[in-house]
Amino acid sequence: MNIIIPTIGSRGDVQPYIALSLGLQKAGHSVTVATHPCMRALVESYGVKFAPIGPDIDIAHETAIIRGKSPHWMIGFMRVMKFSFDMLEQAHPDLLALCREMDLVIVSHTAAGKMEADQLGIPTVSVTLMTEAIPANDPKDPLVKKMVMKVAGAGMGLMMSRPLNKIRKRVGVPKMGPTGITSQRLNLIPLSPHISKPNPLWEPRHRMTGFWIAPAPEEWIPPFELIRFLEGGADRPVVISLGAMALSGEDALEAASISIAAVEKAGIRAIIQGWDQPMQQLSIPDSIYHAGSIPHDWLLKRVSGLVHHGGYGTTAAGFRAGIPMLVIPHIIDQFIWGQKVASLGVGPQPIDRKKLTIDNMADALQQLKSQEIREKASKLGESIRLEPDGAMEAVRMINEVIKELV
Repeated sequence: MNIIIPTIGSRGDVQPYIALSLGLQKAGHSVTVATHPCMRALVESYGVKFAPIGPDIDIAHETAIIRGKSPHWMIGFMRVMKFSFDMLEQAHPDLLALCREMDLVIVSHTAAGKMEADQLGIPTVSVTLMTEAIPANDPKDPLVKKMVMKVAGAGMGLMMSRPLNKIRKRVGVPKMGPTGITSQRLNLIPLSPHISKPNPLWEPRHRMTGFWIAPAPEEWIPPFELIRFLEGGADRPVVISLGAMALSGEDALEAASISIAAVEKAGIRAIIQGWDQPMQQLSIPDSIYHAGSIPHDWLLKRVSGLVHHGGYGTTAAGFRAGIPMLVIPHIIDQFIWGQKVASLGVGPQPIDRKKLTIDNMADALQQLKSQEIREKASKLGESIRLEPDGAMEAVRMINEVIKELV
């Protein structure tokens, strides 16, 4: 079957679908990942078919600039949402042409693909990364809670459904139904039940699979300098990787400076990813290795902890690796993942980027050494690694849908 998986956003919005694509290819399907032109090398390095959609821009870089120029994180979030919706609309002509050749559209968590599938009458499977986004009406809930949830749902509708419906109207597609971007057939949740338990009140179409983790590309070779650094100390280093948040600008220079000073104050070694321009302006001690992109599947087996922004993909990789984590969130869903890390006892309380200092980061880095945290993280990682492969579980569920369609 010809399947397309459209997605927009940063690398973290693409990586899970590479893992799913590899599983679908093993099952004999023809799969195309459709996303920004700048993601071609990443997707094709895994032997997955790639199709460009929309303008040739680095959306992670653009949205980081938008957030940096916003006076408040909520304003930044709203501006980023608007920009993302603009990207969806600009990608529509390319994606519509691609979907005409497809038998199934997997609508990503970014909403990409839903509009085109509806316009062409193509069946869909959808993906949701946050269980909080899945409605579960409990008749036992008090009236006050029901009212709060109703208000929250209305707010989410204003942020998501209303802008999407405006785009749909402009391209001649009816408004979304009550299920929004989710499929009435199957909505996949690529999370481990050890992290978020399935809610028995969910509709049967919402199904948890386990995490989707892509291995390192077969042809990837680690730099010699990285190997030498990893083997050159008595203790394993900590990885500091703020993903799409670790870009250029004054904020990035400040964050990089804080991170270097905190590592030195904590007396540890670290691998810092990102901040390419700021790191060139700073003095980097021998205890720090500045790295580019490194596959999580390879790197996290060789380090003692992980500091990151709280994106889905990096958090999932950290859980699976069984290492302590510190989350430095910038926007809404990252705060949720940061609290999840802390509540599971596998890391300290998250530190809001706006409140990050040398002292509180150094203190948090010391907490990553806690024997209790390390043991909990290790035990959790082992439990997740013993689960069935999440991507292959998703493939099995997708194949059930395909059998019904044929």
